[in-house]
Amino acid sequence: MSQENVEWVRETVEAFNRGDLVAALDQLHPDVEWETLDAFPDAGTYHGPEGVRRFFQNWRDSFQGFRLHLEECLPIGDHHVVATLRVSGEGAASGVGVESPAFFQLLELRDGQLIRARMFQTESEALEAAGA
Repeated sequence: MSQENVEWVRETVEAFNRGDLVAALDQLHPDVEWETLDAFPDAGTYHGPEGVRRFFQNWRDSFQGFRLHLEECLPIGDHHVVATLRVSGEGAASGVGVESPAFFQLLELRDGQLIRARMFQTESEALEAAGA
C-alpha cells in the first residue's frame, strides 16, 4: 500500500502541473481536510474537495506558471506519506519569479483517497506528526 500512496502523490503533482485540476483533485475523500502553513496569507484548514480546489485556484490565480516541485516522497506505514515540496511561479501582477523554500506535507490516504493533508516547515515536525 505504501508504494501505491507514493505513486498517488506523484501522479497528483503531475496532473496539477499540467493544469488538470480535475484529475489532480479527483481522488479526494468527500471529508478531506487540508491544513496549510500558518505563514500562508490564506492560512487555515480547507474542508472537502471544493475547499481544496479553492485553495489551489487562489494560488494559480496569484502566480503565472505556478508549479509544484516534488523533491522527495517517503512512505510512512500503510496510510501516510511525507512529501518534500517547493512551489514556483511568477507573480501575476509583478511578473517576478518566486520559488519557495522546501516545506513538508504529511498526507493520509485511505482506500486510494486523500483524507487529510497537513503542512509543516520542517521534516522532523512532519515525521513526528506521522508517529515516525
